[in-house]
Amino acid sequence: MACSQNPAGPSGGDPSVPGSLSTLVDVPIAVSVTDGLVGTWNFVGQSVTTPAGAGFGNVHFARYHYNPRGETTAFGRIYVLDREYLGLPGDLSPSTPGFLARSEPEKSGMSNARGSEYTLPANLTLAGNTKYWFYTDTQGAFANSFDLDIYPGGNMWHTGYFGLAFYQSKASGRMVNGVFVPAPPGVTIDANFRLRGTTR
Repeated sequence: MACSQNPAGPSGGDPSVPGSLSTLVDVPIAVSVTDGLVGTWNFVGQSVTTPAGAGFGNVHFARYHYNPRGETTAFGRIYVLDREYLGLPGDLSPSTPGFLARSEPEKSGMSNARGSEYTLPANLTLAGNTKYWFYTDTQGAFANSFDLDIYPGGNMWHTGYFGLAFYQSKASGRMVNGVFVPAPPGVTIDANFRLRGTTR
């Protein structure tokens, strides 16, 4: 499955070189669905494990847009936590347990602008080989792995309604040659995303 912990994405750079903005984790779209688009419209969270290293700053995070493939997107604000969050999207705030940072609102608002990404505050440093959670406070369109667990370093959480809490995302069933194939039992899925930063 397409998953890279090395700088193979559009940002280039080398995470071993201090000061170089590079791709730290890249989970591009890997699911081919012939009857429609790969995507969803939800509030979303994704846990991410950083590569080994002393730490990473100048943090940027983006989700992949479901159409066209290969473009990133950002919507609303993104919150970085050091733990799982199972509350309501509207309750995300600096007082949320585990809160580390949040982005400024995207200029695109809810327009889901293609090619955009979240920029986190300059004072945020992510430790190496550590799991973090990235949650949005706004609904938007983004791609996910549908019925495959493509990223061993984390999982996706989502909710489709502001009055329902985030929950861990499970695999969906799909149509194959006109026949519904149920979701594989116990499989969790991932959002398609890219994490960039500079080595401290």
